[in-house]
Amino acid sequence: MWCEVNLQIRVWRNCKAKWTQSTKGRTTNEFFPDVKERLKMKINRTQNFTTMAKVHGKTNSHLHRFKITEAPTCPCGTRVQNMDHLLFECELLNKERNILKQAIVKTNDWPTSKRDLLRKYFKEFTQFTKLPFDEINVAQIRCEDNSKIV
Repeated sequence: MWCEVNLQIRVWRNCKAKWTQSTKGRTTNEFFPDVKERLKMKINRTQNFTTMAKVHGKTNSHLHRFKITEAPTCPCGTRVQNMDHLLFECELLNKERNILKQAIVKTNDWPTSKRDLLRKYFKEFTQFTKLPFDEINVAQIRCEDNSKIV
């Protein structure tokens, strides 16, 4: 029994050290800095949730790396379309972000950490991740007549 517990402790320490020191998965690490804590969480992993937490998915910056899109820029025209841009800046998501932001500013500062998004505002964050990212990525915006995103 002692050997088994000792082995588990050593495995966790080794895993944590590798996770902390790795240069890969930095965004995921911002959401889940503690592997042990993450394993205790019950998360319904949807495609969009995984896209946000792992930065793998249908953002133009990710697709551009694989030559699937011509440019990494967001249809809003202001910046590279990555998860931080979608979560904190993209004007196409102002309405949805404001819902998330209103819940957070009641008890915290905006922007909040990605870890706190999951630990303290999980329900609101998962609502935000239900956005139609596919539509945003292929959006053609007609700003003059305020048409809907096509």
